[in-house]
Amino acid sequence: MVSTPIFTSPSFDLISKWGRVLHAIQVKAGNLCSNGMTVKWPTRSSKGVYTEEDCTYFACVLVPKNAIWWIPFSEVEGRRSICTNLERDKLGRYLNCVGSLK
Repeated sequence: MVSTPIFTSPSFDLISKWGRVLHAIQVKAGNLCSNGMTVKWPTRSSKGVYTEEDCTYFACVLVPKNAIWWIPFSEVEGRRSICTNLERDKLGRYLNCVGSLK
């Protein structure tokens, strides 16, 4: 079950219910760098960096590769952006991984 926000500028893009748990999710589109292997996602809000009260997960999307990294807030906390290299994906354990959302 998924619900989109009804307010004008909340700190999340959608709310998802997995089992009995609700997750506020911030969706970010990634930019593939010119080398074709490095991806960077902004993780900064218009108000600064996100807090744990804003969202529980970031859904970091890379459209050309049809991939989503489901990254818990704890991996993003205090950062203005995150990046990874597709050949040596340090965030690989979160790639298309929805099991941790349950």
